[in-house]
Amino acid sequence: MRWFCNQTIISLEKLEIPPLIKIAVDSKTTLKTLSGEFKLCREPLCVQASKSRIVERRTRPRIHEPFPTSAWGKDAEGQKFSVDCELDNISSTGLYLLLPMKMKLDAELSLVIKFLNRQGSGATALLHCRILRGEPQPNGRYGIAMTITEHHFL
Repeated sequence: MRWFCNQTIISLEKLEIPPLIKIAVDSKTTLKTLSGEFKLCREPLCVQASKSRIVERRTRPRIHEPFPTSAWGKDAEGQKFSVDCELDNISSTGLYLLLPMKMKLDAELSLVIKFLNRQGSGATALLHCRILRGEPQPNGRYGIAMTITEHHFL
């Protein structure tokens, strides 16, 4: 069996397969999709081991603290809202928080975040953000990833 990559023939012996992917090559165990492609199977033992080797790909470090946050804007149906929530994480360029409603991609959202220290005081920032991604959560809320377009310390 040979693989074609950029019009170059590569033998299976030279092909490096990541540890999470297994390709069955004999005719009895080969799994193919309807389009004839091989179905990639995850090895359950490798999945557990790989979680400890996950490398952060973000270029900016994130702070993982549940800072109190107030958010307002328009939800996916265009209805105005204002809600108190907790920040999940933040960096100098973006943030992630949980909201009780679905949001539209590329919608704008405004936030006030109180960066509390151990003594209960700290800086307050007003952020204007653009929504990059929304992920439904098992608890009915939505994880919202945003990029910070503007910020002001109050």
